[in-house]
Amino acid sequence: MIKELQIFIQKEKLFHSYDKVLIAVSGGIDSVVLCHLMKQGGYSFGMAHCNFKLRGKASDLDAAFVKKLAEVLDIPFFETSFETDQFAKENKLSIQVTARELRYDWLEKTRKNHEYHYVATAHHLDDTLETILFNFTKGCGIRGLHGILPKNQKIIRPLLFTNKNEIVAFANQYDIDFREDASNATDKYARNNIRHHVIPALEKINPGLSKTTAENVFRLRETEQLFNFAIEILKKDVCEERNDQLFIHLEKLQNSPAPNSFLFEILTPFGFNNSQTEQMLNSIDHQSGAIFNSPTHQVLLDREYFILQKNKTITNDTFLITKEDMNLYFSQGTLNFSIEKNIPEQFLSDQSIAFFDFEKLVFPLRLRKWKDGDIFHPIGMNGQKKKVKALLTDLKLNRFEKEEVWVLESKGEICWVIGIRSDERFKITDATNQCYSARYT
Repeated sequence: MIKELQIFIQKEKLFHSYDKVLIAVSGGIDSVVLCHLMKQGGYSFGMAHCNFKLRGKASDLDAAFVKKLAEVLDIPFFETSFETDQFAKENKLSIQVTARELRYDWLEKTRKNHEYHYVATAHHLDDTLETILFNFTKGCGIRGLHGILPKNQKIIRPLLFTNKNEIVAFANQYDIDFREDASNATDKYARNNIRHHVIPALEKINPGLSKTTAENVFRLRETEQLFNFAIEILKKDVCEERNDQLFIHLEKLQNSPAPNSFLFEILTPFGFNNSQTEQMLNSIDHQSGAIFNSPTHQVLLDREYFILQKNKTITNDTFLITKEDMNLYFSQGTLNFSIEKNIPEQFLSDQSIAFFDFEKLVFPLRLRKWKDGDIFHPIGMNGQKKKVKALLTDLKLNRFEKEEVWVLESKGEICWVIGIRSDERFKITDATNQCYSARYT
């Protein structure tokens, strides 16, 4: 088994022979056997134990056992304890999720503080089969079928080359003591149900299930690599980044080999699930303007694109501008103000700058987001009224772009839709003595 361990470490490039590894040791047979194997293999490692205080005296006996084992093996030992039950209730998490988060956070801090290169856990082939079956039952993509990875950043799993039966045989061969966790025998948890009932049933069909699992996992991992490679190639053709938004071309998306899977792969890093991507695709022909939300992002269905952007804080900010104000900074940019006598001709057609007859303005001016029902008199329309909403629609602004439009008011009257169109009533004329300029950047 030592030789198999060494071959697996080299094949998967888990760590170098000179690296220091911190092993998470519960006291159960898997982690204890891993420690003995690492010791026999001459590797440099430390042992770390978390006492979750979930099984009363048994939890304390586990901690004492692991500490004693570290002394016997002459290995550096680190330990901590958590009020897991209390933490779970305070944070409204399950015990399993809480224990996992507490454990991995502490292991990573310990790894860094004591200059270990990796953290090793004692997951084996049976664990990865449980994970695959659990993920498949709950619903998953191709990532959920590769099981537990041998290496994930600073986390390594050196025992993924072997199964539980071989681990037990090794412990018996070398008369290795370990602690038995009573919770492993119960069917309270879904994974235990798979372990105690599903896997034994599958082993009756295929006695060599463990070996088959290892072969399937290897193929699935390579399949996933090809899948990811294809996704990246398709993204270059279908997706385009503009500023802080991602534009996904609808026609190209629909013509891709697997639109739903492709869209899911694009959007799942931003918190969207498969059900949402299905809804998005189904809405393309009849729900332009629809918005789909994840905890961190939103997707707009526009005419030719899905547009992805981060969720933005809703603000009702209103800014008042006095005659003395020269600059104003707001979420969309900057406004620079000045009072001028001469009008630079080259700026007259530039929508980023507006000129007003100073005497027609009533200060303080007011800057705010536009709202439904806003009306103004666009310059060049001979004084006719127009709804701001209609103007934005005429310009074919998408919903995200419309949400970022601001207006400048004088005594409740819109004098400028910022960066788009100024108002006829406030324009400069031959009778203008002073003009007030506002530049948007």
